[in-house]
Amino acid sequence: MTSLPPEAQGEVNELLAQFPNKRSALLMVLRVVERQFGCIDDRGMALAAEACEVSVAHVQGAVTFYSHYKRPHHGKHRFMVCATLMCAMGGHCDRALAQIEARLGIKPGERTADGLFSVEKVECLADCHKPPVVQVDFTHHTCFEGAALDQFITSLLREEGKPETAYEGQSGVKMQGRVFTLPVLHDFKQGPAEPKA
Repeated sequence: MTSLPPEAQGEVNELLAQFPNKRSALLMVLRVVERQFGCIDDRGMALAAEACEVSVAHVQGAVTFYSHYKRPHHGKHRFMVCATLMCAMGGHCDRALAQIEARLGIKPGERTADGLFSVEKVECLADCHKPPVVQVDFTHHTCFEGAALDQFITSLLREEGKPETAYEGQSGVKMQGRVFTLPVLHDFKQGPAEPKA
């Protein structure tokens, strides 16, 4: 697919119409792209660049700066555990990560071999008075350890048709985040970059 379906394109057009400068809508356009394709990959970055009339490199800068955008190397279900001071104090972050590892066999920066789950440490998720804060996909959880986290993981495993012991004794696979493939690294107004010899 080289373009957005009509409904998503209509949403992008509405966003673009709200700003005198199309580049100002980039973060919101990326959300539409992410929702449409399930993550922001090379094709999604190219579409957002074209819509907002910016270079793909400009889009790449936004996508890599804002860690909340889902990329192809993330798991289907992405656990983001706050590791900033308030969640780290008292061992909250470490306990949440240990629980996730015990149930899913993954450490920060890893995903399960089947690609269903990944976990990473992130910066402040803005609920410092209720540690640990964990965002899973687009759901924000506070005080998320112990029974609450355990029950949530169980519900995700059931949703995916996995037994509770599915990942026992397994090790995670390191997530290999890639920024671009060379043919996409170009400015739409100047044409594709030539590969270097």
